[in-house]
Amino acid sequence: MSKHCSLHTLAFLLAVCLSFQALPAGAQDESLSSLAARARECGVCSETLDRVLDSAGESQVTEPEGASLIRPLIEACDLRLPLNPFCEKLEEGLSKHVRPPLIVRALQLKIEDYVFARSLLPGPQEEINPRLLTILGEGLSKGTPRADVEAYVGEFSSQPPEPFLAGAEMVCLLGQVRFDYGLTRTMLEAGFKSGGLDGEWRFFIWTVLVARQRGITDPQIAHEAVLVLADKGAPSDVSSRLGFSSRNLSGRSSVK
Repeated sequence: MSKHCSLHTLAFLLAVCLSFQALPAGAQDESLSSLAARARECGVCSETLDRVLDSAGESQVTEPEGASLIRPLIEACDLRLPLNPFCEKLEEGLSKHVRPPLIVRALQLKIEDYVFARSLLPGPQEEINPRLLTILGEGLSKGTPRADVEAYVGEFSSQPPEPFLAGAEMVCLLGQVRFDYGLTRTMLEAGFKSGGLDGEWRFFIWTVLVARQRGITDPQIAHEAVLVLADKGAPSDVSSRLGFSSRNLSGRSSVK
């Protein structure tokens, strides 16, 4: 990590620590209803707060457990992170009857991932694209190696916004299936150089997964993708070069 990124990361982590220290005495004992009201005022999703309150009212969780679930949402709000991913995570946990301490831990880890992602992005905090932060934060939360995200932002953050977004999603999705970042970098370099990296490449993960099922190695996949990107082609062109077709890139593959 560069010296700049290290200092930036430490600054955000310090802010998180200070947010805990700044809590008034007795804040950890604040009532569920009071916390919910504070979270609602901050901008936390009303539906999620109502779900927690209903769960407490129906004795699915205790009031202290309900309060513990809301605190990370307030923290995310205070840190000005995108809130929907945190609300969705909490609701998913409740719907699956996950124990509240495990949900709280998952939310805290997600906050750490988002803070790390934001620390890598250049420019003032208020100018960071929430969609980009969500892509990177969710990628990290779902298993993308931090080193991959850090390398991508460090090498390519000067690229135009839309291609950079497409590349970020590629990095995150490929990182989750342990596609080597060195191979990913060669594809990105070709795509950025030609101007051929567009939103359709967000779905390149499907080409990779199908190719792997057919015994095609990752270096072979990357090689064909580099050639296609250099020619401003589409992921479906990579599939054809690898010997199968993918007609639908909306997130569901249709493969022959």
